[in-house]
Amino acid sequence: MIFEDRQLNRTTGKTLIGFNTTQHQHHNTVCPTHPESSHRIEKIKEALTTSGLLEKCEILTEFLEIDDADLEITHGKEMIRALTETDKLAQEEINELCKKYDSVFLTENSLKVAKNGVACVRELANRIMLNEASNGFAIIRPPGHHADSEAPCGFCVFNNVAQAAEEAFFNGAERILIVDLDVHHGQGTQRIFYEDNRVLYFSIHRHEHGLFWPHLPESDFDHTGAGPGLGYTANVPLNETGCTDSDYLSILFHILLPLATQFDPHFVIVSAGFDCLKGDPLGGMQLTPNGYSHFIYHLKALAQGRLLVVLEGGYNHQMSAVAAQKCVRVLLGHAPYPVELVDPPKESTVSSCVSLAAALRHHWNCFDYFPSRSTMRLADWPIINTKIEFKYDASTRPANTGKIIQDQLLSEDFGIPTSSGPFETLIFFNEGDDEHSSLEEEDNHPEKPARTRRILKTLRESGILEKCIERNSERSATDEEIQMVHNKEMLEHLKHLPPRPYNPSNLRPLHPIPLSLSRSRLHEHYQLLLFPNHLANTVDNLGGSKRARSALDL
Repeated sequence: MIFEDRQLNRTTGKTLIGFNTTQHQHHNTVCPTHPESSHRIEKIKEALTTSGLLEKCEILTEFLEIDDADLEITHGKEMIRALTETDKLAQEEINELCKKYDSVFLTENSLKVAKNGVACVRELANRIMLNEASNGFAIIRPPGHHADSEAPCGFCVFNNVAQAAEEAFFNGAERILIVDLDVHHGQGTQRIFYEDNRVLYFSIHRHEHGLFWPHLPESDFDHTGAGPGLGYTANVPLNETGCTDSDYLSILFHILLPLATQFDPHFVIVSAGFDCLKGDPLGGMQLTPNGYSHFIYHLKALAQGRLLVVLEGGYNHQMSAVAAQKCVRVLLGHAPYPVELVDPPKESTVSSCVSLAAALRHHWNCFDYFPSRSTMRLADWPIINTKIEFKYDASTRPANTGKIIQDQLLSEDFGIPTSSGPFETLIFFNEGDDEHSSLEEEDNHPEKPARTRRILKTLRESGILEKCIERNSERSATDEEIQMVHNKEMLEHLKHLPPRPYNPSNLRPLHPIPLSLSRSRLHEHYQLLLFPNHLANTVDNLGGSKRARSALDL
């Protein structure tokens, strides 16, 4: 089936979870406590199992082998050759080789593990594009977004999301959105697609005018692509630490979603770095797991739900596990939990948003509502023209990531109920609704008991009703509850209606009837079709609604 046909026949399907089971064979032999370790995956798997989410997904652990031809789509032959030779070297020689790269560690099995991770993302992308699944999460390591076409970098070996994008292209996608939420700029992904207008690369990352790793000028807002790809790279540099949900969600709603909607992707990939979360020892940011899941929720609305989440960084293993749990919950179809936005976004965040919109507004008319960089507003601060600053001093010593002890970091419980069981939708109905009807228009009036009976019949025949909690109204609403919406005069009027068939000429209206109101439309002046027991049924409905809200609150 060609891609256009799959677009028309898109249906909601399962959520895939991919693990590369060999990942424990890739570890840092020099720093045993290094945070980029197999313990990251184990904690995520524990969180998903404890919450009952993992059993609701299809788990994949076996994949087709990846050969050099697949890797050469995104990486150079010399890079692949150098990594291939590591399986013939002693560990001491491998450690010497790693010194040629920036923040890379390898073992004799790292190539096999990295290839297995690539195979995982390609398999998930393939199945999502073929409509065999709605979405997926590749919970793999090593991460990949720092690796470019020439060299591994920053704990990354091969670029997993770039490989996933190529698989999606192979299966018919013409436009792919890559959203990088890792606290470090994914310069590898940016470089691979910098001149490619089929990919919109969007990154939110800590920059501090170049003081934060990877210390690159290309991580700033003014680098927007080149050649055919001009305007298809979007960087939001965060130039302060401590950015919260307010900062990140401001970027989501003011910049990312307008841009992504206009781009209209066929496939969405999220580089899911969890090192932007509060409590991460390297990130320095304050994004909450709930705030993170809002990105997944809104991005899932694009590309007919074709979304692949790929694990990148995240060095507080407990917080990463909590965030992964929240994201999988959203992938399964649940709404994200609300977040509390206490403070507005930082002025530096607003400035970065304003600057990026100014840099892109000539390429994307979604930013036309920003008249100019000097007058744009996302908050109440006066924003002046932003100067591009690069403050990195090459003599600055990097953080010692080998000294991070997990049990000394901020933690959050992931054992809470997730409301993801099969019975979480309540269906309330009042069986006595047939006593509320119009005798004079029994066959023609549209508001009649047959409405609810038909709804219940359809729900029952489709099998949906058995997946819900079916309840009859168990009580009537009190006078106080009714008067929260309606006034006392109306309530008393309804209580004292005579027990006789409905006849508009015998009823006193609640308000004076306009003289222009014709006799034939007199009944339209009443908000209810009044009949014996009408009030009991109306109150019964209100009571059921109250009960439903109480049950959901539990």
